[in-house]
Amino acid sequence: MGKVKKLILNLSIGLFLMGLTGCDLIAKTPEGVKNTVVATVGSDKITKGEFDKRMSLQIAQYEAYYGKGFFDKKENAEYLKELKSQALEQMIDEKIYLQKAKELNLIPDEKTLSSDVDKKVDEAKKAAGDEKKFNEQLSNLKITIDDYKELVRNSIIFEKLYDNQTKDVKVTDQEITNYYHENSYDYTEKPNVMNVSHILVNTEEEAKKVKDEIDKGMKFEDAAKKYSTDPGSKDKGGELGDIYYSDKNYDKDFMIAAIALPEGKISTPVKSQFGYHIIKVNKKTEYPLVPLEKVKNEISGMLLEQKKSDKFQETINAWKEKIKIKSYEDRL
Repeated sequence: MGKVKKLILNLSIGLFLMGLTGCDLIAKTPEGVKNTVVATVGSDKITKGEFDKRMSLQIAQYEAYYGKGFFDKKENAEYLKELKSQALEQMIDEKIYLQKAKELNLIPDEKTLSSDVDKKVDEAKKAAGDEKKFNEQLSNLKITIDDYKELVRNSIIFEKLYDNQTKDVKVTDQEITNYYHENSYDYTEKPNVMNVSHILVNTEEEAKKVKDEIDKGMKFEDAAKKYSTDPGSKDKGGELGDIYYSDKNYDKDFMIAAIALPEGKISTPVKSQFGYHIIKVNKKTEYPLVPLEKVKNEISGMLLEQKKSDKFQETINAWKEKIKIKSYEDRL
C-alpha cells in the first residue's frame, strides 16, 4: 500500500487560552479557543478544536509506545512541533480529498455510507475481542465512538476517490521483468549473504597506499586497525559481519563492489559517499533465483500500488496548486 493511501487508512482513528487584541491581553473562552481557525482550504475551515482532537489521538498513540508524558519532556519539544505540523498538513489533505470526492459525485448516499461505517465499526469490535475492549481502546486513544465513525467515514470516501483517480493505472510485463532483474537479490530461494571486512580512508591516494601494503604482506586486519577511519569496525580488524545482498542500508557502490568480489579476495579502492574502501569478502553463501513466474504476481501487485500512489500524489499536487490554502501554525 502506498504512503499516500496510508495517510488516511492508517487513521486508527486550551493551548491558546489567551489572545491579543490591540495592546490589551484578553482571556478567550474555551469555546472561543476551540473555534479558532488554524487553516483554511478553499471555503472550508479547520478549527483548533478539530486539530486538538486529532492531536490527542496522535499523542495517545505515541504515549502508548514511548510511555506517558513523552511529549512533556523538554528534549521532545521540537519533535512535538514537527508532529503538529504534519498533523495539520494531513488534515488539510483530508479536506481536499473530501472536497474533490463531493465535486466528482463519489460520496455515497447517507444511508449507504452509514451502513458501510457500521460494518467497519463492527469489524473493529470483533478485532478488538468484544465491544467492551473496543470502547477501552477508544478511551485510551481519547476519542469517542462518534469521532471514530467520522474517521471511518472519511476513509471510506477516500478509498472511493483513490480508486477513481488511479483506476487506469496499469503495470506492464516489461516493467515486471525489469524490476525482477534489477532487484534479483530479493528473489533468491534463500537470502544471499556475505561476510565482509573493509578499510575506510578519506582519499584514493591513501587507499592505494593501504592496498599496496597489503599486497606486500601486511595482514588485512592489521591494516584496518592501523588505517581505517570507521570507528565501528577498525578495532575488529575491519569486520562488518554478515551482510545480505539485498540490504539497502549500505552504500550502493560499496554493495556492488562487494557482491562482485570473489570469496577470499581483496578489492582495489572503491569509492562511496563515505570515502574510499578496501573490501575483503571473507565468505559468501549464495542461492539460485526463484523463477520470475513464481513471483510475477507479487511484483505486479507491489508495482501497481507504487504507481497508483505516485499517480495520486501527482494529482494531489495539481489540486493543491488550484486551491487556496492558508495555515496558521502559530495558533497550534
